[in-house]
Amino acid sequence: MSAFKEGTLMELSPNVTNIQYAIRDIVILAKKVEKQGKKLYYFNIGDPDKFDFDTPDFLKQALLEAVTKDKANYYSDSAGDPTLRKEIVKRQKRLWGTDLDLNKILVTSGVSEAISFISASLKAGTEVLVPSPAYPPYLSYFNYHNISPVEYHTLESEDWQPDVEDIQRKISPKTQAIIIINPNNPTGAVYSKKVVKKIADLAGEHNLLLISDEIYDLLTFEKNFRSTASITDIPVLELNGISKTLLSPGWRLGWAILRDDNDIYSEFWEALAKQSRIRLCANSPVQVAVSKIINKEMDFLPAVIEKLEKRADYFSTRVNGMNGLSVVPPKGAFYAFPRISKDINDRRFVLDLLQETGVLFVFGSGFGELGKGHFRSVVLPDVTMMREALDHVESFLKTV
Repeated sequence: MSAFKEGTLMELSPNVTNIQYAIRDIVILAKKVEKQGKKLYYFNIGDPDKFDFDTPDFLKQALLEAVTKDKANYYSDSAGDPTLRKEIVKRQKRLWGTDLDLNKILVTSGVSEAISFISASLKAGTEVLVPSPAYPPYLSYFNYHNISPVEYHTLESEDWQPDVEDIQRKISPKTQAIIIINPNNPTGAVYSKKVVKKIADLAGEHNLLLISDEIYDLLTFEKNFRSTASITDIPVLELNGISKTLLSPGWRLGWAILRDDNDIYSEFWEALAKQSRIRLCANSPVQVAVSKIINKEMDFLPAVIEKLEKRADYFSTRVNGMNGLSVVPPKGAFYAFPRISKDINDRRFVLDLLQETGVLFVFGSGFGELGKGHFRSVVLPDVTMMREALDHVESFLKTV
């Protein structure tokens, strides 16, 4: 009987061992604190269904019918169910007036899979411009594939709007694309039409693909969001899905839409399509269900937005009244990104706060260079829970 040799059985890629995702990595530490008997207040993850929000009943019923009546338990097309893709075209036309090509839509297992496909399609050693503070998968996926995510500044003093001059400075011969996340995770910003148009003009001037993550498109408080493809005629790759606006993050359904009238990016699009084929398809019953409801009236949304806005207002008012913290009130999505003015490292602040009070935020340095000195919070909990948790934060600040 042969014996295993001493040491590691497999040699692991440094691309894997270096992966970090602060939003979920910190939960491992939180669970250890919870096992010590501490009550935890989870403000770390943007999942409305973990709080007092729920997937709409009409969507649940559509999924039940998809599985039973429609028997949609088969492999669907790798690019996505044709009916769903037609309905996505109708959705974008109805909401934003954009004309899109059915054959330039790729249905994915959430936006995360689309980000993975994009990062795997680019040549190692090239660069992509990413807004900072950044949603961590944009950093991790590109680093994983040896693409440099070059962080451009967003301006806290201007409600976290992108710094267009900084984008211009950071464009290099290696730059492949500019990414915007609007409405924004982690800051809760909603980018102005003027700023988005300036970014689009830069992308067009330098022949760069503009990638626009719009997963929170219907979750804004001031109704001033516009889809990027409706603002410019340059090529745009839009990312979206049902996780946030349809309160169904666990269903894992998203899509990528390429608006590219002159087929400039046909090879890139085929690279995405190839990856969709090797993973077979996105969830078929969910696709069929969503195709039936995506263009129905979303009567539940106004109440959701009203609830979110009240909670965001309460959070901002409380935080801005604390000695040692300040925050730009969010304009959409479910997040706020407070600044720590105390002389303490943001990671240390979050970990000490967790250990002492059970309140769980995500340290800002997990969102890139510009996230340092901040932390991200969701504004999803009800005001009773939020009040209790923020009372703990206020008491903790007096000890730092």
